[in-house]
Amino acid sequence: MNKSGYYLVLCAFLLLSLSCSRPEALIVLSNPTSWDRVDEPVVITRAELEKQMGKISNGFVPMLTSEGGMVIPTQVDDLNGDGIWDELFLLANVPAQSRIALTVTLVNPGQLPVFTQRSQAWLASPQEDGSYQEVKTVQRPAITRQNHGQTKRYFQFEGPGWENDRLGFRNYFDERNGMDIFGKTTETMVLQKVGINEDYHKLQSWGMDILKVGASLGAGSIALEVDGQLHRVAPGSEGYYELVTNGPLRSIIRLGFDNWQVEGNTFHVLHEITIYGGAWYYLSTVTVEGMTDNSRIVTGIVSLDLEDKQASFTDYENGIVSLSTHGRQAIEGEYLGMAVMLHKADYSDYTYLEANAPEINHTFAVKMKAGQTPVSYKYYSAWELSDERFASAESFTQLLKNDALIMGSPIQVEIK
Repeated sequence: MNKSGYYLVLCAFLLLSLSCSRPEALIVLSNPTSWDRVDEPVVITRAELEKQMGKISNGFVPMLTSEGGMVIPTQVDDLNGDGIWDELFLLANVPAQSRIALTVTLVNPGQLPVFTQRSQAWLASPQEDGSYQEVKTVQRPAITRQNHGQTKRYFQFEGPGWENDRLGFRNYFDERNGMDIFGKTTETMVLQKVGINEDYHKLQSWGMDILKVGASLGAGSIALEVDGQLHRVAPGSEGYYELVTNGPLRSIIRLGFDNWQVEGNTFHVLHEITIYGGAWYYLSTVTVEGMTDNSRIVTGIVSLDLEDKQASFTDYENGIVSLSTHGRQAIEGEYLGMAVMLHKADYSDYTYLEANAPEINHTFAVKMKAGQTPVSYKYYSAWELSDERFASAESFTQLLKNDALIMGSPIQVEIK
């Protein structure tokens, strides 16, 4: 190659490097409140970024850096499966009554650091050699409540699980459609080993299953109330599982229930479950096709091991409400706080389902506004072995109050 050709190649390389790494925009996160924000989830859509930056070429992702030049942990998520990311996600730390500016640079994904894994979703099936193979999408097997013991033959710990650096949950992937809690004593992701050569109903090095579910709504399971009658979602439906995104900061799964027949109506239910680092809850968003004015979405908190069968309803007077319980209700008698938190605009009322209630019992049932869909709620689990402060009902109440204030006044996002 002659000298002029060499310089042409060098210039082309430099131009390409600059085009791949030049600052494209500034994201300003503002916290106008009087309390610090730590690990607050922030979602910025691709469309919002492109309004400022122009069209983002396929194969490039945003890298965020602080004013001091530190790379901020982020992830991009393809929510509709078309191979193009739709959302940028981060967990923001913004001091009280202040703002931070983050520089956006478009880079190849390989240029990003490897961020600490703070969340994950996991579903796996046993193999002939005794190992377990991850499953990213699958139809629900036709296993009824009466023969649910077969579910273990299909799936590790009976169905999909989701966890962060504080707690974990699982779903019974059969017609029970129950939600259970894995109490954790470690920040490490552990689901790949749960239930393999161990009894997770006994305390392990990572924690244990801490909830007795029975025929309740467990830890945030869903039901529909149709013409005043409750129906668990969704026996007889065409059920499926789908992994949407898997960490490092946020993990999302979908549980679908198609062609569900209830009292002459056909419903299609989509239950999207999100968990992210640093939270003492997971987030549910439930969408139902076929809703009528006399039907509404219901979730709940199990009360099987709660001695006094009392729940506390709190209106935080900022558009947020919660229903909570606290007591020695973990499976070995440890203190455990549980709660459902949601926007007051979605909330209708709650009721208690006694031990002899048909189909669903031992449950504080939280009902959403009739006919309204989608609805979202957070389900909390605060186990004393995860954090000793949760042996105190007052500490759990304070956690809920703090989170309600944040939920009612989220971080403000501006793209320049």
